[in-house]
Amino acid sequence: MPQEQELERIKEIQQRGFLGRLGGYAKMTGPGWVQAAVTLGGGSLVGALYLGVIGGYQFMWLQPLAMLCGVIMLSAISYVTLSSEDRPFVAVKKNISPTLAWGWLIATVVANVVFCSAQFALGTDAAQNNLGIIPNSPAPYLITAVFALGSLSLLWLSRQGSRASKIIDNILKGLVATVVLAFMGVVVVLAAKGAIQWGALVKGLIPDFSALFKPTSTYADAIAATGENAGFWTKYIADNQRNVIIGAFGSAVGINMTFLLPYSIKAKGWGRAHRELSLFDLALGLFVPFILATSFLVIATSSQFHAKADGVHSEMAYHNVIDQRLADANPAYALLPIEEKQIIRDALPQAEKDMGVMLAQRNARDLATSLVPFLGKNAQLIFGLGVLAMALSTMIVHMMMNGYAISEALGRPGEKGIFMIGAAMPALTGLLSPILWSGQTKTALVVPAAVIATTLLPIAYLVFILLMNSPRTLGKELPKHRVPINAVLILAAGVAAFASVWSLWGRAAAGGTTGMIGIAGLIALPLLLLTGLVGFFRSNRA
Repeated sequence: MPQEQELERIKEIQQRGFLGRLGGYAKMTGPGWVQAAVTLGGGSLVGALYLGVIGGYQFMWLQPLAMLCGVIMLSAISYVTLSSEDRPFVAVKKNISPTLAWGWLIATVVANVVFCSAQFALGTDAAQNNLGIIPNSPAPYLITAVFALGSLSLLWLSRQGSRASKIIDNILKGLVATVVLAFMGVVVVLAAKGAIQWGALVKGLIPDFSALFKPTSTYADAIAATGENAGFWTKYIADNQRNVIIGAFGSAVGINMTFLLPYSIKAKGWGRAHRELSLFDLALGLFVPFILATSFLVIATSSQFHAKADGVHSEMAYHNVIDQRLADANPAYALLPIEEKQIIRDALPQAEKDMGVMLAQRNARDLATSLVPFLGKNAQLIFGLGVLAMALSTMIVHMMMNGYAISEALGRPGEKGIFMIGAAMPALTGLLSPILWSGQTKTALVVPAAVIATTLLPIAYLVFILLMNSPRTLGKELPKHRVPINAVLILAAGVAAFASVWSLWGRAAAGGTTGMIGIAGLIALPLLLLTGLVGFFRSNRA
């Protein structure tokens, strides 16, 4: 609708009660759905699957709390964007630090270009193995070419005007809805057949941070059965639970999402009058779909795999767990020939073999296979559609984010040609994903990209906390009740910082090239923090 009519509409909605505003704003949402489209990708899928495997219903609280911290920070980013005349990159460069502004932009580009390949690989796998689309050897390149051309065509269409941009908004909403409905359908069927433990599920909504230090109670009997090796399994489970918890808090909102939100808001033409709408937009478009989709996945995975010694699993995933236990007891085990390793694996007591099955990581195909008794031949179709929608929505938004970033980097925001060149960069790496997203090439790409994104995420949070307190940026729009606002923002940023340091520390401990990159991240993090604080006080001391 024209801008004047939209503003009148917002004024009218703001006169209503909460439910009336909720209903009125629901039709005007947009950027929040774009955020959901990027966060509901391969990372969320893998995280939710393993969360259900290792934590079961006891971790139902984790992803809602992690996303709540993310939405708190995104709300601050939204407020700053809608209250300032400057574009976000310009505001950070002018009022905080050019170094941090460029670091933020470059980290966004790196994350988009590298991790878009993962979405192409995920979509190709779903198309071939879940949906059975052209499974022959040249097929991956045919599928990735269709993904790349289709996504770029939609983005080109979206740049043709406000009416055309609504098309991609609706497509993204449809893809996110497909993800939610596909996984909801699985849970509905499981519930109808009595496969869900509702009491444990409800209890699992209560946060329990003791899982950072000890295994959940469901493993007690299985661990005790391993006798003298119970110490290894206790530590293994606790370490993995802690990594899952910290990883969820650190990745609910990625570095590129902090760049995307302000530019997608600017692209909608929103201003000060839309500040309340932006909060409802994040709640309706991001928080609710994310919580529903990931919760449905955790419920389905928990019902099929958690603490079960007879669940569907791949031999490789099983061996990965068992081999860690054997190498812990005898470091020379890792050097043995495969045949000798297999003899030792086969000689293990059944209790330890059961632990290997319980803790083996699963993928979407494993979960779909395990659900065949409940869903019949539709299991692969339902999961295939959900996973494919995840991949498609995320790859489109990766390209969109990169278009915004490259346009800003060249000082030509809004120029269609530059935007499309930026969007084509992740499309190219996605097209080549069958080569790039495998083996040593994948490792060489992912490790530095993950460290850059991990290091810059808490810094991006810090930047927007500083902007929320910057008279030079906000002027008369500075929040009146900044003490409670800052307390909540600092808490959310602190969680992200803790997750970042933990991830970098783990990489530093790995040794080799990965360790050196992790150490570089640990050194860079406090230096960037100091740079941000010094820049803020210099710019705003008057």
